[in-house]
Amino acid sequence: MKRTKMYGWLALRLLLLTAAGLLLLGQVCPGGLVSVSPTSQTVAPGQTSFYVDVVVDPKGAAIAGAQFDLSFDSKLITVVSVEEGNLFNQSGFKTFFHRGADKVAGTITTITAVVCVITTPGGTVKSPGTLARIEFSAGTAAGTSALTLSNVIVGNKAGTKQFVSVSMANVTIQ
Repeated sequence: MKRTKMYGWLALRLLLLTAAGLLLLGQVCPGGLVSVSPTSQTVAPGQTSFYVDVVVDPKGAAIAGAQFDLSFDSKLITVVSVEEGNLFNQSGFKTFFHRGADKVAGTITTITAVVCVITTPGGTVKSPGTLARIEFSAGTAAGTSALTLSNVIVGNKAGTKQFVSVSMANVTIQ
């Protein structure tokens, strides 16, 4: 009976230490946020131009590069252009931007490997900004397309991946 109580106390202590460590980690490394903005919008059928931004908030961490893939329903919307945002050149740094490539799988199209990095040696940013601005056009069919981020990586100047949360969005054609 004593041995069972001892294991119970050890398990409880281990659980409490783990929880405390996770809380401390959350305070020391809060992580950033990568999101699609606006989170929801309604456009008219056949609307030839509307925009979404992929926004990065590093939450004070010094970052130097980021990438993402964005999936959407190509029966409802199509990409017109992908342009670099102000995230990495807001401090006058030079950057490399790759608009990505379209990959089609059935009705879902994914813009893959949109990448932007600071090329100025030692350059980093800590302020939020727009990583990429994507112009879409709407088809004539009504419906809702999810805008789903995947393969999201945000890194510091050493190339170390930073923890980030990812937020999605949708576009409704009606």
